[in-house]
Amino acid sequence: MAMPTVPDRVRWAVGVLDPRPGERVLDIGSGTGASVDVVLAAVGATDAAGRPCIVAIDRSAEAVSRIEARVRRAVDSGDIRVMRGALADLDPAYGPFDAAFCVNVNVFWTSAAVPELRALAHALRPGARLLVAYGIGPVPLADAGHLDGVAAAMRATPWFAVRDRLEAEHGSGILAERTHVDAGG
Repeated sequence: MAMPTVPDRVRWAVGVLDPRPGERVLDIGSGTGASVDVVLAAVGATDAAGRPCIVAIDRSAEAVSRIEARVRRAVDSGDIRVMRGALADLDPAYGPFDAAFCVNVNVFWTSAAVPELRALAHALRPGARLLVAYGIGPVPLADAGHLDGVAAAMRATPWFAVRDRLEAEHGSGILAERTHVDAGG
């Protein structure tokens, strides 16, 4: 059976996130699971405490099924946990994560995403990287309006510092860092 392809925008986003061996990564809105495959190759298996190196969350039961099918061995071995749910409802006990990212997750461009950013603030360790990326393929600057909104939403919270605005051939995004400010209860 041939391995499903990985879209260029997903490879680009994972490259920007730069996951490293031993890190724990939260993959938000994983959809097909293509990003999970790429991240797993970079970070390896479970961490030193035996926790999954990747937690993938998606609201769609169909997407969760696709992800689990694509990375079945890693799910069965405990290297990856796939869960259905809204990001805003993420239990912080699944963290802490060293990095989190999403590609084309609409909650970040259709709202200020305050509940989602609060959930991420609880789940990411201080200094962790957060990438909110967009892209439909080689359409430079197509998502500039989305980037403005995402950056403004992040800056409106005390939990994230915007580090970079990225605009490239295969995608665009906002790269932020989790601050040391407590996210509260």
